[in-house]
Amino acid sequence: MSKRLSITAAAIALLAASWSAVATAQETPAAPAAPAAQETPAAPQITLDDARKMFASNCSWCHGNFGKKAGKGGPKLAGTAKDEEQVYQTILKGQNAMPSFKKTLTEDKIRALARYIKSLPAEEPAAPAPTEQQ
Repeated sequence: MSKRLSITAAAIALLAASWSAVATAQETPAAPAAPAAQETPAAPQITLDDARKMFASNCSWCHGNFGKKAGKGGPKLAGTAKDEEQVYQTILKGQNAMPSFKKTLTEDKIRALARYIKSLPAEEPAAPAPTEQQ
């Protein structure tokens, strides 16, 4: 009988513990879900047209319109042999009489200017041939 009583007591204790766990789980509110990580919106891409305007206001005085060296002695930039990173570094640090633009323009703006300068054709595009009118 004592063995039967022990098994019954153990079963009752197990049942009570189970009911206690269920009751506690129902009473305890779930922890609030962690807020979703917010992504920082990407900075808007600076277009070549924006870079052209920056070039006109910051660079054309010395390098001329479209980098053709019509200004105050800066070298011709159109068709430069420098790669885009070298152009970026020159704008960032300056070179010879050219000042550094590190404190004046953001990195994105300097990169956009370098991209614009590399897009400048070495020569003016040929004018289209006139069409004959009949």
